[in-house]
Amino acid sequence: MLVALGAAAFLLMGCGAPPATGWSSATVVDQFAYVGTPSGKVLAINVADGSIKWQYPADRALGALYSTPAVVDNVLYIGSFDHKLYALDAATGASKWEFDTTASIVPSPAVGNGMVYFGSNSKKIYALDAATGAKKWEFATQGEVWADPTLANGILYAPSLDHKLYALDAVTGARKFDFDANGIIVTKPAVSDGTVYFAGLAKLFALDATTGAKKWEFDASNWVWSNPRVAGGVVYFAALDGTVYALDAQTGKAKWNAPFKAGDAVRSPIVVNDGVVYFGSDDLKVYALDAATGQAKWTRALTARVLTSPTIAGGVIYVSSHDHFLNALDAATGQVKWTLDTGNQKLVTPTSK
Repeated sequence: MLVALGAAAFLLMGCGAPPATGWSSATVVDQFAYVGTPSGKVLAINVADGSIKWQYPADRALGALYSTPAVVDNVLYIGSFDHKLYALDAATGASKWEFDTTASIVPSPAVGNGMVYFGSNSKKIYALDAATGAKKWEFATQGEVWADPTLANGILYAPSLDHKLYALDAVTGARKFDFDANGIIVTKPAVSDGTVYFAGLAKLFALDATTGAKKWEFDASNWVWSNPRVAGGVVYFAALDGTVYALDAQTGKAKWNAPFKAGDAVRSPIVVNDGVVYFGSDDLKVYALDAATGQAKWTRALTARVLTSPTIAGGVIYVSSHDHFLNALDAATGQVKWTLDTGNQKLVTPTSK
């Protein structure tokens, strides 16, 4: 099964035939949710009622958007399958600059040190001046880059489909170490308490964040696409067979009596908030689990697969389903507050009162 999945992934990219639509997660800043849509638009949405503040671009569509917007200092950064990273004014949607990598961009950018960092299918990792888009440095890998980079303590952790996790000096791009996972890496690294966690195929690795020395590894039941999340000394992640794990971050030992099993594949990154684990699944559902026990607190059926990460702000979960819909759910109950069809930009359900 893993061989078939890996072959399919490489054929998808190598043949130049990506899916017609991407799956961008929402970013919530103040009263607005920012998201890339399956129709190739970037939207700013009022979280109170689901109304549209602005869209970019107004007169055309970008390529498929897998990248989740990063919003820092009132600037939105997002990558597109049309080869470009865009910087937009978060208040108005006006273009500030764009940078062409000559190949499609899948990952979401990381922003810090006055720079924006991201990878591309040009097989490179880039650092640009966040204000101007001027290239500060680039680092060549041996494979396409699908996973989001993570910036922590002056180091950029950037995985590649060449099987390696690269740790690069965030200012200069100099290599500090790399680690060969013996399989392609599509998960964003999580960094906590001097340890970096990421998955290569069906293994979760914990490395010393400074040296790259392996602390432990864990064999999952299937390929891991779900970004790991560390909270309260526990690493949470999920596999493509729907199995959700909770491991001790120091030892890699199981914390729950048994893993939780969703009804289908879980590609959605795990989010942990106030003792609850949230994620979506290919079975069309959003799940909320007790973080301590792994027991389900609630589930909410949507109208299509959930591949994106839930985003939580003000007691509300914002999560896109793979049918153009952005859903706002009550984090405590899963009740739908509103649903926006991002294709026609109309509400499907009214705002809850």
